[in-house]
Amino acid sequence: MDRRGFFRKILYTPLLAPFILNTKSRQRDFQFYVIADSPQVFLPTILQELQKYGMIHSHNFTFLNIHPEEKELKRILSEEGWRLLPKSPRADLVFSFCHLRHRALPSFTFIKEGKVWDIRSRKLYSLWKEMNSHNPSSWLTIASYNGRRIDPDQGAYASIYLEGHKVERISLEKNVFRKFTTERGNIYIVVENGKARVSGSSCRHKICLFTPPVSLAGERIICAPNHFLLEIQGSHHIDTAIG
Repeated sequence: MDRRGFFRKILYTPLLAPFILNTKSRQRDFQFYVIADSPQVFLPTILQELQKYGMIHSHNFTFLNIHPEEKELKRILSEEGWRLLPKSPRADLVFSFCHLRHRALPSFTFIKEGKVWDIRSRKLYSLWKEMNSHNPSSWLTIASYNGRRIDPDQGAYASIYLEGHKVERISLEKNVFRKFTTERGNIYIVVENGKARVSGSSCRHKICLFTPPVSLAGERIICAPNHFLLEIQGSHHIDTAIG
């Protein structure tokens, strides 16, 4: 699958499209996207090559949500010299995972400064060819790297998006409960003690339900089946039209 086909496939996951296309404003050095049911098989080679290119200078990582191969991925990254910072917004490399609506051939691509970036590395090209020979996969790994230290701001609001459109902004200063109805079911949000979390969802795998509460500006909880996004915003955040 070429890069154009790669983006056509992941853009079929409607909730992800606006954020993949708007990565330039995320204050990250770069992002890369990997379609693979077992990302731990391919990620070490990708990270090693990026380090050779001088794009990676530090080795802390964290996960924003869960993946079936999370335990094995943690083990392999640790063996490669990466240090886990559990649920920390200060981590240099942040992984999030999404279940694709339609299975696709394993592949990967890079985004830097909002544009697709091509690494003409023989090793990465060989890896890309190898991945394409595997059976179709249903998991997308999103990895964002930021080697610059940016102190996180305490959030002031939780913005709620359905189908890529902002529908509500909820203050984190008061404890509240909200129910949101989508075409695919219901999702329930609780704000307690300055943190927001998903307390219930009609989705199958419940990834959003097991995502830890969020409270720092930029943290997010995604429920792809319900096309739902919760994003924490700071007091000085400027809203941007999405979708």
